[in-house]
Amino acid sequence: MNIYTGAYYLAIAFKKWGVSWEAVGAYNAGFRKTERQNQRRLAYASEVYRIYTGIKSSKGIRIPVTKKSLPEINSVQNN
Repeated sequence: MNIYTGAYYLAIAFKKWGVSWEAVGAYNAGFRKTERQNQRRLAYASEVYRIYTGIKSSKGIRIPVTKKSLPEINSVQNN
């Protein structure tokens, strides 16, 4: 998949889920609302978040992700 195709699918996820970590997870794991897909979305979004915060801090340090790191995903899953 090239960058344009990836951006296209991420835009679809943002339209469906809103600009959120849930949408980032859906970009990878799909839109089905099952517990298994919720876990896959959370895992993917957590990994992206960890990488993003590592790059943002410019220290190259890997940051462990906890459920508290992704409040938007957790609030969506609890609804």
